[in-house]
Amino acid sequence: MSMRLRDVTNDDLPLIERWLHADHVRSTWGDPGANLRQLSEPPANGNWRAIIEADGHEVGIVLWQHPTREELDVAGLADIPTSVIDIDIMIGEFDALGRGLGSGAIRLVAEVALSDPTVPFVMACARLDNLASQRAFAKAGFRKDREFDDVPNGLYVLMVRHRQEGRFA
Repeated sequence: MSMRLRDVTNDDLPLIERWLHADHVRSTWGDPGANLRQLSEPPANGNWRAIIEADGHEVGIVLWQHPTREELDVAGLADIPTSVIDIDIMIGEFDALGRGLGSGAIRLVAEVALSDPTVPFVMACARLDNLASQRAFAKAGFRKDREFDDVPNGLYVLMVRHRQEGRFA
């Protein structure tokens, strides 16, 4: 199966809106309207978004960004530097779930992010009950670092992937 990431365009917004309203997405991403408003805005400097394509079909979206000091501190992650890359992913097409597309997209983003020597590691936060997301990140080389309470959003698992020794010099 061929997979690629391409930039999100305004033409993708109706598709993203459909995904945000899908039951399997809404249960973890929450309010579709708020998310669509956020995704309709141009990404801030240091934030990236890409549509995940598998065999020429759009199946989801992946976002990666440097978290702010405030975001990390509010989540109780004060020891995490803002130079990390935080990855979020959504597989919007229900029939694309469980096919390794999420972990493949995560792996692509992580490898690009870790090729930057200023990025000490990449991270992701998955709700404690979102085992599918945790499995996808684990399959992409992430390991569970800790659980934390992201008030008022609830309990999450911090997953991290460090640069492999000798791979990126």
